[in-house]
This record gives sequence, C-alpha cells and structure tokens, in this order.
Amino acid sequence: MTGRSQKQEQHLAPASVATMALLTIFVFSTPAKWATLHISSVLILLTLLLARRDFWVSLPVRAYVGLTLLWLLPVTGATALQHLQHLETATSWSEQAIFILRVLGVSLGVLFLLQKQWITLRQLTFVIVGSLLVHGLIGIGQWILHPDFSLTAWRSIRIQGIVGNPNPYGLFMALGLVLSAALLRDRGTSQMQRLALWIAASIFALGILSSGSRGAIITAATGIAVLFPPNTTRRIGLYSAILGSLAFAYFVSNWQDANAHSDDTRAAALKFSLQSIAQRPLAGWGFQSFMRIPGHSGINAAHNMLADLALSSGVIALGTFLLSITWVGYRLLRMNTPLTQTLLALLACAFVAGTLEYSILSSNHFRGPWMLLVALACQALGAARNCNEQDTTAVSHRKGVVAS
Repeated sequence: MTGRSQKQEQHLAPASVATMALLTIFVFSTPAKWATLHISSVLILLTLLLARRDFWVSLPVRAYVGLTLLWLLPVTGATALQHLQHLETATSWSEQAIFILRVLGVSLGVLFLLQKQWITLRQLTFVIVGSLLVHGLIGIGQWILHPDFSLTAWRSIRIQGIVGNPNPYGLFMALGLVLSAALLRDRGTSQMQRLALWIAASIFALGILSSGSRGAIITAATGIAVLFPPNTTRRIGLYSAILGSLAFAYFVSNWQDANAHSDDTRAAALKFSLQSIAQRPLAGWGFQSFMRIPGHSGINAAHNMLADLALSSGVIALGTFLLSITWVGYRLLRMNTPLTQTLLALLACAFVAGTLEYSILSSNHFRGPWMLLVALACQALGAARNCNEQDTTAVSHRKGVVAS
C-alpha cells in the first residue's frame, strides 16, 4: 500500500464510523418519529454540500432525480393552482418546501454517502436490520409482559412498541422479515450471520403477530412471494396450504367480527376520497386536507397512498407517480440480480402497505422508507448498468486486440 492510499484509509475510517452512526440514528428514529429523525435528516442533507460534479451527473442520481421530479413537479404545480384559486385547504408553501427537501434531499444524501464509500450497501442493510430488530424486541417484551398475553389474543392486544401505533409497528416488522429472508438467500452470508438472521426473522415474525395488523401479514406475504415466487409445484402447494390455513383460522374465529367496524370505516373513507377527487380532479385539495374538505365525517385520513395523492394533488400527480414506480419495478425485474430482487420485494411490500394504510405526502412512518427504497433501487440499477458498460467495453477491446 502506498503512502497516499494509507493516508486516504486513515481519513476514511472516521468518516465511515460517523456515517454508520448517523444512519443508525436516522433508521432507528424513523419508526418512533423522534426528534432525532429530523436532526439526522438535516445532517444527511448537509452532506450534499461536499458533493462534486461527478456525483450530480452519476447514473443513480440522475435516475432518482428524474423519477422523483416526474411526479413531484405535478404535485408542486397542483399547490400553485390551489393558491391561485384561493383554496382554503391549499398546501402551504412552507410545507411544500419541507416536503421537497425530505423527498429529494435526504435520499440524495444517502446516495452520496454510498458513492463516497463511507458506508457500503451491505453495512447499511445490517444497520437497518439491527435497528428494526431492537424495535421488534421492545414490542415483543411489551407483549410478553402484557397481562392478557396469549397467542390467541393477538388481534385484541395490538402491541405497538415505541413506534406508537400497531400498524406501523407491524409494517416495520414486515420489512425486517423480508429483508432478513433476502439476506438468508444470499450465498455470501456467513454461518454466524445466518444464525443471527434466523433469530432476527423469528423475532420479526413474532412482532407481526403481536401487532395484530392484517396489513403487516399481507405486506410480508407480498415480499416473500416476490423473493420466492410460486413457480414450482412445491412452492405452490406450500403457499396454498398457508393461505388455506389463514382463511380457515379467519372464518372459524371472531376476527371478522372484530374487523368489521375497521373495514366499514376504511370503505367509507375510500368512498369519500373518490367523491372528493371527482370534485377537484386536477389540482386536488392540498396536503392533509382530508378532514377539512366540506362534508367530511369519520376517520382522519384516506388510509390509501394512491387515493391520498390524487385527493391532495390531483390525478396527474397520481398518474406520473404510478408511471415512475412502474419504470423502477420493470427495470428491477429486468436486471434480475439478487440485489434487484431484494429491492423489488421491498418496494412491493411498501407499495402494498401504502395502499392499505399510508400517505406518501404526509406520513413520516412511510415516506422515508419509501423514498430510501427508490433511491437504493436507482443506485442498484446504476451500478448494474455501469458493470454492463464496462463488460461491453472489455469485450470490444479484446475483439480489437484479436483482430489486430
């Protein structure tokens, strides 16, 4: 190793430690929505002050900015139109500016840290698994200490950990389970890591059960099905048995009675959302306007990211958002590497969870993980494309040498 490379290594170590600490605080604070989430987000954003031109013109950055602006510009245009129409529920410009910084700035900051190699993607993965694992252990501890603890009372207890809500707690447990399953599938994982991941996966599965969230079960099942598609007789039989068992347990228990009110309320919220979208299809009503729209009654949100996006910012914003996500999903599917399969599974999880519960415009529980997954997908696609271009160049060079 030369003196220059040793010097670079010495400078890299403190930066890597600081980066891992910063991202650990960010990831761990996201489910709980602590003040440290906002502080770490600002610090991640400020790292972009160190970025040079080669970062801004890199493939992952151009892909992420382009895909995000594809739907972010219609959202901003809808806000402008709401103000021109003097709509009482219009999105405030300060709220719009903060949203842009959160959607673009934080994810670009994470991409910058990855491209500077102050943290690797694998290190970031274990930071995420470790942080979610602590949340899972806290929730399971609450479940075990609950006076009515039992495996049959999972829908009535509804453990929420320090997340503060059983549904988001279940969502993060589902993401942790799918990510653990993906790492277990990776041949580069050591035996000790496999043992730790099996333990983590078991904790995440118990966390899903303790949350009592049906959405978390559906979300986790979606990710597992993407990672291990039912393309063999054995898997089809296994999935059929699992679905049959869940259906049997659902109908012979009182789960459907306990869920009836929740289902009716959500159906009413979706109906009201569609009616509100029909009234203002182009500009929408503004962020977090659900409860302020004339004629509102019932719960406080649409609980569906697609309905909420159209209601808040119009159908054009919704259409461009779906277009951007379709492109990302298609490219991940075409690349078909272990990394892109993992990201596709996690994006599928997040998409299903969003349509069941969340808002990408106003939910801190959901928006951060969603945008981070899209950014990491762009990073993976950009890296894969660079590798392909390098392979093509090498092949062309070899052909030229042989011809000469």
